[in-house]
Amino acid sequence: MQKLAVLSLAGLGAIAPRAPAQEITVDVGAVAGPNWRADNVTLTYLSPSALRLDVATVQWAGRVAATKLQAHCSTRLAPTELRCERGRFSATIPGWGRLQGTLEGAFGNAESWRARLEVPRHGLLATLQQSAADMNLAVRVHGQKAEDLRKLAAAFGQTVPGEFAGNVDLTLRATLGPATTTATLEIDTGSLSYQEPSGRYAAENLAAHGRARWDSGPQRWTVQAQGRGGQVYAEPLFLDFSALPTTAELVALDSKDHWRIEGLHLRQGTAGTLAATGLISKAGLRLESAELAFDASALAPLFATDVQPFLIGTPLDGLTAQGTARGSVSLRSGSLTALTAELSGVALSAGRLGLAVDGLSGQVRWANTGPAPSSLQWRAGSIGRIPLGPSEVSFRAQGRDLELLAPWRQPLLEGAVHVQRLALSKVGLPQLDADFRAVLEPIDLAALCRALDWPVFGGTLGGQLPGLRVQNEVWSIDGALEAQVFDGTVRLENLRAIEPFGVLPRVAADAHMRRIDLETLTGTFSFGRITGRLDGDVEGLRLLEWKPVAFDARFHSTPGDHSRRRISQRAIDNISAIGGGPTGLLSRGFLSIFKDFSYDRMGISCVLRDGRCRMDGIEPAPPQDGQAGYYLVKGRLLPRIDVIGYTREVSWDTLVQQVEAAIASGGPQTQ
Repeated sequence: MQKLAVLSLAGLGAIAPRAPAQEITVDVGAVAGPNWRADNVTLTYLSPSALRLDVATVQWAGRVAATKLQAHCSTRLAPTELRCERGRFSATIPGWGRLQGTLEGAFGNAESWRARLEVPRHGLLATLQQSAADMNLAVRVHGQKAEDLRKLAAAFGQTVPGEFAGNVDLTLRATLGPATTTATLEIDTGSLSYQEPSGRYAAENLAAHGRARWDSGPQRWTVQAQGRGGQVYAEPLFLDFSALPTTAELVALDSKDHWRIEGLHLRQGTAGTLAATGLISKAGLRLESAELAFDASALAPLFATDVQPFLIGTPLDGLTAQGTARGSVSLRSGSLTALTAELSGVALSAGRLGLAVDGLSGQVRWANTGPAPSSLQWRAGSIGRIPLGPSEVSFRAQGRDLELLAPWRQPLLEGAVHVQRLALSKVGLPQLDADFRAVLEPIDLAALCRALDWPVFGGTLGGQLPGLRVQNEVWSIDGALEAQVFDGTVRLENLRAIEPFGVLPRVAADAHMRRIDLETLTGTFSFGRITGRLDGDVEGLRLLEWKPVAFDARFHSTPGDHSRRRISQRAIDNISAIGGGPTGLLSRGFLSIFKDFSYDRMGISCVLRDGRCRMDGIEPAPPQDGQAGYYLVKGRLLPRIDVIGYTREVSWDTLVQQVEAAIASGGPQTQ
């Protein structure tokens, strides 16, 4: 075919002077190079200095690149080539339709020719040169609509679903040879927008530069990219390049089954850097192995951009971080196998869990095999509204196991939690097992009340925590917590927490109160003055999202207590209101001259089920008007005052509101 083309050109040159007005057409057939092919090629002699070329189809790398190509130009026959000058061409390009532009070039044979094409309408300039076995190509597209480029790519089998808006500058340079191919593509955009149909990917006003080089010899990709402005969403990440300009460099080798990442370097403004190597399987783009090293000089913006999106819907949703961190990560088969991190001045806040820590520093080391020691220190922290003091903890972690290397003491509220032993196994699994022993050094309850914005009362909270058991997300504490409060004791037993860090935390316990000083208790809550001692038991306490949903509660005067027992008018009114009786009766008549009254016993019980409280007192009272009642307060001596309740069932929310209103207003509220 190549010889035929040369002979055809030579023949046209030889006969041109003898037949200047005659059109002569030569059917060349097909002309091909290593990576291209032109079919149904004809050359038509128009005049001694004019020639027309018609090509039915041009293929590039096995795909149709143009059809109905027609070019005509002024020609000049040189000793070794036919030159085309001041030419024009038209062709149909898949995805672009019919194009027209200018043309110049020269043709010696299939292995020696060059052409320059320009299409002003599309900002397109292309030069092609075949030299021996190599084809050199340079294409520049300036200010082209991104949507038109998408259509062009789709025509060549590179489908990008979605819609584009904005213009793109594109430059492609390539050398295609029989054995190797090298190509470099550069893309610039100043305000590109994109919307993918599923909504998982999008871009808005993107200002970016990208450069990709392909070398078929070693099968290597070298990619450089810069995000200078605008925003990109790639589920679940949202990248704001205006706030955090980003640069990336990638070198990857392409094999039959894998992508080998020889080097990935990512820089996000001045906030931090990431370097990585790895191996990715082409089957499902599965990460087989990776080694990463990170250096975060400003955790806050990096955490918000790169970490928080992956925590949505987990207990750590909303976690924030500040400070600096550096370290390394190893991955195998998509799973973490080793982690090291060095933290300095870090502040963490997990609002969903109510946890926070400030001034966190130290080293964390974890590996799937081969445990290594870790040590962390922090300046302050909090659990909910309870402040934590400075502390330090040393531990080692391997796989799903974690163990303290030394006892750990966490100060809080003028006391401390002193963890003597902590060993966890199967962390993250329902079969989590724990070996835990701790002592709760007496905590100042007045400080706890102030932290929780409760009415302030004195006393301490302490106790032994001899063991912790975890099974199927149920946390059970062996032993009891005991508080010295209101000159008496409160003891919590059978304490269990179910999914304490889940969406719907549940707590179960039994509480026992003994010899509570009522004068201190009622004075603290402004309920009205009562003296004497009180015992109480709350069995089967159940909390859902930290609110009571079930219990059997009984409170009564301490048996055998011989202390002075007096109750004020205000306390009588408040207790009467809770029991559904009349209020304000003592403020009328001669009883109003008495500030308080003597009583023999008092008590109340409530069985809470399904939001309703079944109420009772210390014993039945004589019926009145056919209505049975129960003693809440049984009087003693003269003038004797009995408080009798008649309400047997009441909404728990209503009962709570009544008690809160009575305390807040200084007097009873009847509902």
